[in-house]
Amino acid sequence: MTLMSAWSLLLSRLSGQSDVVIGSPVANRTRAEIEGLIGMFVNTLALRIDTSGEPSVATLLARVKARTLEAQAHQDLPFEQVVEIARPARSLAHSPLFQTMLSWDSSVGPNLTLGDLRLEGVAAPGRVAKFDLTLTLGEVNGMIRGSLEYATALFDQATVERYVGYLQRLLAAMVNDEQTVLERVQLLAESERQRLLYDFNATAREYPQTLTVHGIFQQQAAAHPKAVAAVPSRSGSARNAMISSTMYPSARPWSRTILRKSRSIDWIAVVPS
Repeated sequence: MTLMSAWSLLLSRLSGQSDVVIGSPVANRTRAEIEGLIGMFVNTLALRIDTSGEPSVATLLARVKARTLEAQAHQDLPFEQVVEIARPARSLAHSPLFQTMLSWDSSVGPNLTLGDLRLEGVAAPGRVAKFDLTLTLGEVNGMIRGSLEYATALFDQATVERYVGYLQRLLAAMVNDEQTVLERVQLLAESERQRLLYDFNATAREYPQTLTVHGIFQQQAAAHPKAVAAVPSRSGSARNAMISSTMYPSARPWSRTILRKSRSIDWIAVVPS
């Protein structure tokens, strides 16, 4: 429940939506008689989780637990029939009902040893993502390990690595205090916060405060007389003549003037000083 709560809250904050649907596979072996049978009984549950109202950790855990138990009570209903009943808008670009999944891999465990024979599982690398994001977790030697599979058409490696960091910070906050309001948990690392809030906004530049725009242009033209700025070129006197006599006969120095003109050489010439 804790991992599902953290995953749903993260998806909610990333998407800006308070209603998220997450897929979750279940073994679907609800009877003792079929525990030993060989075969594929796995079904997929679509868990619709409400994260609205700025819930605390305890509140969200209670919501996720109630919704998960409701879904597991109907796990015998095949996912295909759920899709037929819900009749969602279909698209070849994504799966119906949900595009993210959380899977708990209970088969993850230590390597097996049979006498002198040591067995080790080898997983073939996946080349096609079935969903936009698939979080797979499992417990190994008292630690939770896993992977986050992503569609490369939507995400890159750096973005997904940031998402993993966001999830870790959410889980740390949940463990620290059950009354924490998860909407207020800081997801950004200090380095990312510094980059977004300060480095990207470091746009201050020194420029002459006493010169007008066309005055600066004239300075550049004098410093680089052979450089082509625009074709055809217009001098400062032509600009002033255009404003005063052609477009705005009543214009005076330092008066406010509204410009409404398509992009052209004339538009450059009449930029107000």
